[in-house]
Amino acid sequence: MTYDYDGNGGLLWKIVNGETTLYVQGIIHVGHEDFYPLANAIEEAYDSANVILPEINVVEPEVNAEEINKLALFSEGMTLDKVLSPKSLKKLSGILEAQELSLENFNKYQPWYIESILGAFIREKSDLRPEYGVDLYFLKRALEDGKEIIELETVEDQYNVFSSYNLDTQVKMLEHTIQTFEQQADWINQLGYSWVHSNSSSSKEELINIVTNDLNRADDEYQKEMNDTRNINMVNKLDEILQSESRQTYFVIVGSGHTVIDPSILSEFREKGYNVKSIY
Repeated sequence: MTYDYDGNGGLLWKIVNGETTLYVQGIIHVGHEDFYPLANAIEEAYDSANVILPEINVVEPEVNAEEINKLALFSEGMTLDKVLSPKSLKKLSGILEAQELSLENFNKYQPWYIESILGAFIREKSDLRPEYGVDLYFLKRALEDGKEIIELETVEDQYNVFSSYNLDTQVKMLEHTIQTFEQQADWINQLGYSWVHSNSSSSKEELINIVTNDLNRADDEYQKEMNDTRNINMVNKLDEILQSESRQTYFVIVGSGHTVIDPSILSEFREKGYNVKSIY
């Protein structure tokens, strides 16, 4: 299926405390060159901001490969072939062989890490690319414009979340990705289409469905750690900024799921008594 990626872009909200303004932009971390420029309201919100707040700074991420590798490896005596079903193991082997890789070389790695590798293969098959990601679009401009960038999380924070799931959750997530591998690239395409056209009610509803289905592919632990806990932590940081009364304008760029799946960043702000205004 061919998708039209020429649209206006995702969801934008505004929260004000005194003379301090916070814009919250729901994004996706991949994108298409036809996305840009985004809607005038979104571009103007970025232009007005003094500070840009991404989940992580994907332009200059601080990555400790050795530490990530330690997190990714099984403890002694456990291997991937002991936890995956024979059906999933056989299909995973075929997927890796198509990339000229061997399952044997990945047998000591935990399911969450293998899933991240498959995710990279899937993105390569899709129409969308990380280099056109919406967060990257704004962060590159922020560097050019001399705007301050403050991360809401770190790479280590995110990898600690991925690696902290219990083994049953990890296996469910990986086996779902393995068994639906052929459909995943088109799901990414649908995500991109729904995001860039999310100013229409039907596309917004489809966007919510896609990110909700992603969170529902394992169990409650996955949603709690991937969405709920992170949202609460990010709102606590953003609340401190609003309460600082800096009289500055802040532009927050977070994955759309963090803005539409409760407890979302927006619902948490409402719980704290803020007026959350939908801009776009």
